[in-house]
Amino acid sequence: MTNRVKKEIFLLSLLLIVALVLLSIWYITKPDHYGIVGALEESKFILYPLKVDPEEEAYTPEIHFSEDTKVSGKISTIFDLKENQEVKVWIETVDGQHFAKKIVVTNE
Repeated sequence: MTNRVKKEIFLLSLLLIVALVLLSIWYITKPDHYGIVGALEESKFILYPLKVDPEEEAYTPEIHFSEDTKVSGKISTIFDLKENQEVKVWIETVDGQHFAKKIVVTNE
């Protein structure tokens, strides 16, 4: 094997590793749910999808939140959350209930 071939193999291997790292980071940081806040109550809301296929039943999870839920985007605290806001939600499921770990408001 020549030095040129070894360099090409090394560079291709390095490119593959970088691509895998970037895909892993993207997968880890993407939100669990994305939609519109509806039926907002004290410490929970229904998350409605942005696009609805009329032939399928829409998945509308009930998301619980607390003072400890991290909030960012167009609002600064969880108490500023309003219905009809577009949000990205990272959740943790405990005993079949969805608890928001992080909410990012993307549009009001």
